[in-house]
Amino acid sequence: MTSLGLEHEVIDRDTYHRTVDWFGKTGILLPTFAQLAAPGSLPAGIRHHVESVGPDTANPWNLFRVHWYNDPGRTGQAAVPVHVVLPAELTGVDTKIVVAFGDLFPMIRAHKVLAAYACLVPRVITGTFDPARDRAVWPSTGNYCRGGVAISRLMGCRGVASCPRA
Repeated sequence: MTSLGLEHEVIDRDTYHRTVDWFGKTGILLPTFAQLAAPGSLPAGIRHHVESVGPDTANPWNLFRVHWYNDPGRTGQAAVPVHVVLPAELTGVDTKIVVAFGDLFPMIRAHKVLAAYACLVPRVITGTFDPARDRAVWPSTGNYCRGGVAISRLMGCRGVASCPRA
């Protein structure tokens, strides 16, 4: 497992070591936050694996697509996140308003997979979540719980969506 910068923050070393072994045995690589912020920096070997799976396939390589730089086809990368700049004639203000497209993410076509990944991975790498033993509970009324279940599936963890009644 590649360092995400929290290795000095390990809370439960036994769980951490079991988790490192578990991810090693399953062959699941976790992208770093730096790799998700700059996916063009991915090593060619990882890029090759990512390109070999469809963006909606429940395959761990899609963890490397959990970023804003997916192209409109969702299989390649854009140099700049896909967006539109709303003109002042539409908004009534001189300030540029930029709208990023959040439907280019893998699995659920919503940016909430990134939020879910950002919540689960710190728990994994600090030894407070054991993917072989624990269950990730994703409370939400919509896309966040869908994103959490998708991330759980990509990471080989058990995830549960908890949708409160309205």
